[in-house]
Amino acid sequence: MKLLKAIPVLPAKNMREAIDFFESKLGFTGVNFGNYAIIKSGFAEIYFSLITDKKNMHPTSCYIYTDDVEDMYTRCAEKDLLYPPGQIADMKFGKKEFSIMDNNGNIIRFGELR
Repeated sequence: MKLLKAIPVLPAKNMREAIDFFESKLGFTGVNFGNYAIIKSGFAEIYFSLITDKKNMHPTSCYIYTDDVEDMYTRCAEKDLLYPPGQIADMKFGKKEFSIMDNNGNIIRFGELR
């Protein structure tokens, strides 16, 4: 047996708003199933689960690899999405990365192997 793929499931307060954020800001396409949503761009996929009780809303994070992290960084910086602002770094473990925060408080990290 081998594992083939892992897809994060992130919390969302409103499915339409979660999909709209990723479509308009990052170019993903999304499908809304009411209390569940799937967004995709290239080989990257993120699933969302609707959280209706605000007390149970616990934002989380995921990591997306890209073949050109500096281009992705520029695109996100132009849309004022960087979290924290202005950061991109070469990490000790051989990756260059930066992060953004979505409209649900989830942290999306983008990176490229070096």
